[in-house]
Amino acid sequence: MTRLGNSISVNCAIAILLVGSLYVSTLMWDINGSDSRVADDIGEYQVAMALWGTVHPTGTPLYMLLGSPFVTLLKNFGITTTAGASLFSSLWALGSVVLVIIILFELNVRPYLALLTGISVGMTRSMWVHGSIAEVYSLWMFLLLFVLYMSIKLKCNWSYKIGWLLAFFVGLGCAHHRLFLPVLPVLAVWLWEKLPKGKELIQWLIIAIVFFGLGFLPYVDMIFRFNRGSTWIYGDPGSWDGFWSIFFATEYSGLQGLPTDINEFIAGAYEFFIVIYDEFLLLGIILTIAGICFACSGNQDTRVTLFISVGIAYLIFMLLLPRTKLFEMCAMACVSSFLVVAAVGMNRLCMRIGFFHVLLPTILLVYIVNLFTNNRAFVLDITRDMSGVQVVSELSDLQAPSEAIVMSPWGRRNFALSYATKVINLYPTWDILDHSENWADILVDYPTVFTNVDSIYGFGPVWWKSVLGYQPYINSAGYGWVSISRNPITIEVKHNENLALGKGIYLKGWTILEDSDQLDITLCWQVYDSIDEDYSTFVHIAAVEDIILPEQLLASSDYYGPIHNWHPTSNWTSQEVVCDVHRIVGFSDK
Repeated sequence: MTRLGNSISVNCAIAILLVGSLYVSTLMWDINGSDSRVADDIGEYQVAMALWGTVHPTGTPLYMLLGSPFVTLLKNFGITTTAGASLFSSLWALGSVVLVIIILFELNVRPYLALLTGISVGMTRSMWVHGSIAEVYSLWMFLLLFVLYMSIKLKCNWSYKIGWLLAFFVGLGCAHHRLFLPVLPVLAVWLWEKLPKGKELIQWLIIAIVFFGLGFLPYVDMIFRFNRGSTWIYGDPGSWDGFWSIFFATEYSGLQGLPTDINEFIAGAYEFFIVIYDEFLLLGIILTIAGICFACSGNQDTRVTLFISVGIAYLIFMLLLPRTKLFEMCAMACVSSFLVVAAVGMNRLCMRIGFFHVLLPTILLVYIVNLFTNNRAFVLDITRDMSGVQVVSELSDLQAPSEAIVMSPWGRRNFALSYATKVINLYPTWDILDHSENWADILVDYPTVFTNVDSIYGFGPVWWKSVLGYQPYINSAGYGWVSISRNPITIEVKHNENLALGKGIYLKGWTILEDSDQLDITLCWQVYDSIDEDYSTFVHIAAVEDIILPEQLLASSDYYGPIHNWHPTSNWTSQEVVCDVHRIVGFSDK
């Protein structure tokens, strides 16, 4: 028994060192900038964990309850909150790898086979991704595997108290993420024959339901965070309606239905199976199919039925609810479950055919190398995307007063800007709000608000007119930024003019700011009468006064319309002064 325990410890330690080093090598250290589907919510968690805030439905309260103190603790040792949030997920991903190894030991799989299978699970694409980013699914995977381990132990040695403890952890899993729900019927069927009968069953179930409900206690922390006045609160968890809206994810109700037609079903199934292939890779699919066949042949270990059933449950879930777009997450459950079964089958094969003791480790090592070469670059594309850092740097271009409101649509740009102002206190008196706020009321208290030029896609002038009920004044607020106001804004320039450019447009002034090899040119125009035509704007730097040859043009900046087409010339009103900023970079060597 001691020898077995030491073997488990050694194998787990090896897996932690190897897989852990891979996770650290691909860890997301900075604010998220990736637009990958799996990265949609990373920035929100990076901000919310640092600010002890709350997040989108269903709130993932356990992740937040444990994550915020972890991030705060690491911050005291000089580790940034973004890196701390990623490391928090890494711990649970490594815990999942350890649980796979422990489960395989419980299923009497050879130590080297348990080790190599555990490493393989940790290096599959989605597990590796979620071991490197701030997301909730590594904790979800850990809880799922832990519950499965408890279940196989409980099936062998039934105990009322352990059964109630299992109910508590199942409740924790469901409270953490509703993606835990598909495993419930599997566990019920698996343990049914061990449950007491008659009145004892009713008594046991009543207590089990209480323990299951206790698993939802982390939701209390969400209310505490609201009452403490955290600066990052999603929705209104302080009211009953707001709380239940988050709890039941009512805003996502449109994603919770069955496919509306066969085309939606086929499209979802195709996408899911592509994800499954990317998780296993071809060699993994061959090994898994062969392993499952051997595991299910002859005197089958009934415990593998549990893992096959879990894999099938998540396969069915994803086929029936493709609009949830939880393809990668369901794939994690399928892949882990099926690889556990495959390891049992390969272990049987080694018992039947002697030379497989040598051949199988070689094949698995080749598979691990295959996973490494295919997945590491994929993970790095997500974790090393510096777009979020670039968004933070753009704040220095915003020409706004000391106290200002910035509208940034909900998403990764909003999270990056909020991280800058709320977490690292860059421009702390600028408040970043998303598109769901009441902007008509805000513009009563603040005469001007600001937004990024890129928000024109979905939240441009037409959107502003619809939410305000009137056409606001639009002007430049620095390179890449737009001001939205009730009244015209006066922009100061260094050189004032009243130069007629033709077509009723006058150049009112300009400012040129030079910084290293970068020029920021602010141009202001005015019309005295409305015009019907739409004109583009440009700045050319040339070696001669009149450009004739292409090589005489040294550098240029061209916009389809003023302020990146936020304010076309045909929309200009009489006497209105409109300014724009052109940036030219990299001309000094010319």
